Amino acid sequence: MPGKHVRFSSISTAYPASVPSLSYSVPSAPSSSWPPTPPSHSSGLPSSHYAYSRPQPKRSHSYPLPTRVHSLLTYSHHPAIKYDVSLSTSTITASHRGLSATSFSEPAVYPPVSSFVIQIPHHTWSISVYASYNGQYITVNDVFAAVYNSLRTSVSSSEYRAIPSKKDAEKVRKAYEMRYRRLRDRYAYESEKQQGVKRVDFLNGHTRFLGLATSNHGSGVWVLYLS
Repeated sequence: MPGKHVRFSSISTAYPASVPSLSYSVPSAPSSSWPPTPPSHSSGLPSSHYAYSRPQPKRSHSYPLPTRVHSLLTYSHHPAIKYDVSLSTSTITASHRGLSATSFSEPAVYPPVSSFVIQIPHHTWSISVYASYNGQYITVNDVFAAVYNSLRTSVSSSEYRAIPSKKDAEKVRKAYEMRYRRLRDRYAYESEKQQGVKRVDFLNGHTRFLGLATSNHGSGVWVLYLS
């Protein structure tokens, strides 16, 4: 594309050793009409997250498969969490009052599991989530960290060339430019620019977290909805 360029990282991107700690405030949540509504069981936001008196052990194969997702992760057009997945997890804020920071260390799904996969509609790559916070079960914090890290994965030039249309490629290029140009610190600006196009740039601006819903592709798979 004459006069317009994107960069691709020459180094395979590794996940950061740690993710910035989460901070919480209480803004109001915007509404959205995108994407398609997932299964009806998750369309409402529970009034409170589920409580646990003690840490749960790793899930055995004899245990039932997860049927509930933590309220902070539950799909809704008015989610309990306000989060732009193109930004650090430290920017996560609460959409309502009374949220405890300890909620982020609670199991992400119930019954608890030590691993599962997240898929994003219309994208081929998936996000693998593991119990890294406590080594026993996936926590809410593990989910946000996995989403952020996965979307920070650099794409190759061949992946960029595989974009089906010039129009779509232009959207990705613009998302890449907007991502590094919004940084005011000069060092951070240049560093982000040099890292090149990332998966998050393929979201076409749909970066607002709406939550997780069960998938029709089988157990151990959840769908992440964004707007």
